[in-house]
Amino acid sequence: MLQFQPQEHLLHSYIVVSQSEQARERLALDLTAAMLCRSDGVRPCRACRDCRKVYDHVHPDVIYVEPDRSGKIPVIKVDQIRSVAATAYILPSEAEKKVYVLRQAELMNLNAQNAFLEPPRSAAFILAAASQDSLLTTVRSRCALLRDPTEQPQESEEMRTLADDYLHAVASQDRLTLLRWCLAHEGMEAQALAEFLPAVQHRLVELLAQPGQTLLPEALCAQQLRLIETCEQYRRANVSVKHIFGLLTVSGVQARVQK
Repeated sequence: MLQFQPQEHLLHSYIVVSQSEQARERLALDLTAAMLCRSDGVRPCRACRDCRKVYDHVHPDVIYVEPDRSGKIPVIKVDQIRSVAATAYILPSEAEKKVYVLRQAELMNLNAQNAFLEPPRSAAFILAAASQDSLLTTVRSRCALLRDPTEQPQESEEMRTLADDYLHAVASQDRLTLLRWCLAHEGMEAQALAEFLPAVQHRLVELLAQPGQTLLPEALCAQQLRLIETCEQYRRANVSVKHIFGLLTVSGVQARVQK
């Protein structure tokens, strides 16, 4: 179950990605409930009125947009997106905002994607897609990316090497060494960061599973796992790449870990 801590700021536009349609539905439902949840604690609480209505699929402020299947190929047309854009400015009936969930968002045609805009304060958009690759950069740039946590993205050799390079900089426990490494990579694109952080996490888990490994002491591995988890939470909240690398620099050698 997808959950957000009280301090996590939810944005107004997300792309929810999973190869599994069932997983996309579950993630989009949890995210919708979290957006409308009235709890001051962990969201979604599943207990407040809005949460219950979301999970019962009866909330009047949750609108689903489906591909038009009248033609030979299912597609989300520009008229559908224009209708969303127009009605998004109408105030919600019960909740603080309306949530539009675009199922199979990768089926938006180019005209529809070009018409896609940031929502007003009274609305939020969730684009549920099998992959974000078919979405235009202009669309992706307006949305935070939320992947299915049960799916392990294909890890490239480049990202594995980059993760190893970062962990060697951490292993030095020298602030200047880590600062130089982070400064050299803080221009990384947001999509690359979404691949880099899981690659570091995967490498740390591998290290912890290897008795006698000498790259990082166990305590430092555990410290880094917590740090990477925090960075992933910030990434999901659309914190800039530069700020996340700043956090890696500051926290990577914040405390000396005894070997």
